[in-house]
Amino acid sequence: MQNSLKYLRFSEYMIEAIKVALRYNPTPNPRVGAVLVNKDNKIKKVAAHQNKGYDHAEYSLFKNSEVSPDDTLYVTLEPCFHDDTSPSCASTVIQTGIKSVVVGDIDKDKRTDGKGIDLLRQNDIEVIVEEGVNEFLNPGYKYSDTKPFLIGKVAISNDNIIYKENNKFISNQQSREISHYIRSTVDCIIIGKNTLIKDSPQLNVRLNDKFLSPTPIVIWGNNTRDLMTYKKNNSNFLFYVENEEGSFNDYVLRNNLKTGLIEGGNKILSYFFEQQQIDKFYMFKSDSNLVNGLKLDTRIQNYLKKDYILNDQYQIKDNSLSTYTIK
Repeated sequence: MQNSLKYLRFSEYMIEAIKVALRYNPTPNPRVGAVLVNKDNKIKKVAAHQNKGYDHAEYSLFKNSEVSPDDTLYVTLEPCFHDDTSPSCASTVIQTGIKSVVVGDIDKDKRTDGKGIDLLRQNDIEVIVEEGVNEFLNPGYKYSDTKPFLIGKVAISNDNIIYKENNKFISNQQSREISHYIRSTVDCIIIGKNTLIKDSPQLNVRLNDKFLSPTPIVIWGNNTRDLMTYKKNNSNFLFYVENEEGSFNDYVLRNNLKTGLIEGGNKILSYFFEQQQIDKFYMFKSDSNLVNGLKLDTRIQNYLKKDYILNDQYQIKDNSLSTYTIK
């Protein structure tokens, strides 16, 4: 089941590093996972940065471990150049005598920012950068303290239908698994009032691993009729009522949530597009035609064409995935 991430072109052992990282949320620090692989391509050990103030992933990986120069380290973020709660991870890697390292993205922290990789290479360690790993694992890393980083997501048929009665799924199993991985990378998942009332969604992460689930937030609007009933029946949800809570950004940040995934339909997606709040967008598309049903609002397609950059496209069996970022 977990191999669905291979469709995002992540390597086998980097996927294992991503998976171990997703079991923890060490905010305000980034999630980081590390995997040690021997010369026979067998995993020797995995580790993660588990919480603020705890050992960094690389330091935890190497602690009390037998390391051979023939081993390869896979780590989701560039080893830090600076001393922190652990000694410099780049220096720790050098001390092990290891000669091969695969990292997922350069660390944007100004204290590192490429210097960790430079130090490794200066010590005759081969370093391969597998781009996009940290961007996926820690959306909005080093982004903003005044605005949450928001991701929009939609699944559509080949003829642009997003909902059809009695048609449970539009995307295939692998796309749905990737969607659950995306859920596990954010602090909150955002839906509209109508989605809650019609679908009673679980809004959790349903993968065969101990991944953390985001906090559900319902955009309720200003009509508070029936609000208390739904609050009672969904005690783990947050409910945003605009005229009571002020701006959505402030509301989210007050609840210590820095990243969010918007999973509603046309109305809620259009609302956030109009507010220029969506920073990244995932569009899963099936190659099947549904003929009849609710179509994706043309305004959303226009926003993507006008205000966003198409970053990448992936083939997921009979589905495709397009990713966009705001200009």
